[in-house]
Amino acid sequence: MKKLITLFLSAILCVSTLPAQVIDGNYELDSLVVKYVTVVRDVNQAGNDGNTYTTTYDDSAATYAIRVGWPDADTSLFDYELPYFDVGDTIGVLDVPLGSAAALAAFGLGLNTDFTAGAYTINAGSVYPTTNTQDCVTEQVFLPIQDQGTWTDGGYDPAVVGNSVKYGWGIITSGVFASFSAPDMVNHVYGTDYGLMSDGTETAMPNWGYIQINFTDDTYTTPDGLNIGWEAHDGPDASIGIVSTGDPYFVQAEADLGLLNGMVGRAGIPADSVTIGAVAQLAAGAGITINLPTDNPPYMLGGEGITHPTTGEEGYGAFTSEWGYIFDPTGDLLGGGDGVAFSGDEALQFTGYYATWNVLKTLFAISEGATAALLGGALADPTAPNIPMLADSLIDYTMYYWDVHENVQAALNDGLDAAVQTELATWLGAGLGLADVGNLFLGYVLGALTQYEAQLLNSSGGAITVDDSDHDLSLDDFDDYSYYYYDEVWFPNGGRLYVQSNA
Repeated sequence: MKKLITLFLSAILCVSTLPAQVIDGNYELDSLVVKYVTVVRDVNQAGNDGNTYTTTYDDSAATYAIRVGWPDADTSLFDYELPYFDVGDTIGVLDVPLGSAAALAAFGLGLNTDFTAGAYTINAGSVYPTTNTQDCVTEQVFLPIQDQGTWTDGGYDPAVVGNSVKYGWGIITSGVFASFSAPDMVNHVYGTDYGLMSDGTETAMPNWGYIQINFTDDTYTTPDGLNIGWEAHDGPDASIGIVSTGDPYFVQAEADLGLLNGMVGRAGIPADSVTIGAVAQLAAGAGITINLPTDNPPYMLGGEGITHPTTGEEGYGAFTSEWGYIFDPTGDLLGGGDGVAFSGDEALQFTGYYATWNVLKTLFAISEGATAALLGGALADPTAPNIPMLADSLIDYTMYYWDVHENVQAALNDGLDAAVQTELATWLGAGLGLADVGNLFLGYVLGALTQYEAQLLNSSGGAITVDDSDHDLSLDDFDDYSYYYYDEVWFPNGGRLYVQSNA
């Protein structure tokens, strides 16, 4: 996590006869701006010995996926994990913009601080914002703090502008705040000598701060207030976001290695209310029909909003939501992922670009079919996989989950089996792992079922429709008999999945 913090402190007592570089006095916080930027980190990380480790905490609790449940997260009949985030993704920006004493008071915030040259004391009664993760949800909290710390200006001369002088400022010791360094505000350049480069790469001084002393006039004798700001990134250098006592699954050896432990949980995830409608309009122009939801709001989980048609504002319609549809018109989530809508590589194109019950049961079929083949020894020799065994298992489980009539299976399986073997040989020959093969097989098998749809009948002789995106999945359609007697979940009429994220 990266933290950008700016404090504005007004002097309520100062000693005006001291030299300009001395700021002895008592200061009261009168405004505060904090930005918490949360970036996904790799669970495989280098220790200070140069070796790669995964902490006990990460191994036990970390995931990059978002788990969603239906009909809701708490009483779900089924759950599924979606790969929404990758290492390096920014998954959250939390702003605390409190630009006045009145705004601080509204949240019960305040810092009363004694400053001397090289030291500070935050006094009792001070309250400061931070974040806390409880029950897998990370939220902003306001906590009482007291602290005694030391600081440095790095020995550099200040930049002088008007009645203000601006020094580099670094916290050396603190029981509350991050540690960071003091740059030369006259000669050092942000993005080159300190902070982050334009591509996000750390400079030699990624954690840095400044203190600006505002004087009553250009004699620089009477401080009128201080502006303090810093940027700190999780890691040993800043002494934040690392394994330490009190952590879940604390291991002293991991603390000694300086390993990161920062973990964020979200009740809601990025979503928007406009992409489904906008894409449906675009699709109509290409002769493609996308059904718009009517039972629930058209919220797209993972949606980033659109460009506002009149103001040009980016991210229009974006917000955070626990609820929404899994809608994937580009294949970035499930399929090819070329980022281009309707290019033909989207696994969900056969179900109206929505994740539906038909998609979910196909995913279950792929998972169980692959597992059965593995247990049967299909990949006992990874250099010579038993492709016929894997193909047979995937097809058998798909036919079972789709409840395809046995006579139809007999008519289709020979041709389908040969085609599936060819595809599997191509994918495995290209060095793809089973997860990637399963992802590609989802689109392939949905396409094959669509191709043969006119011939498909279920075990009762009824027609099978692949695209079930014209309605939402409903509990009214739940097959109680199969659940009660066979512990199986069936929805004969399928439907779009309107799901809730599971914190």
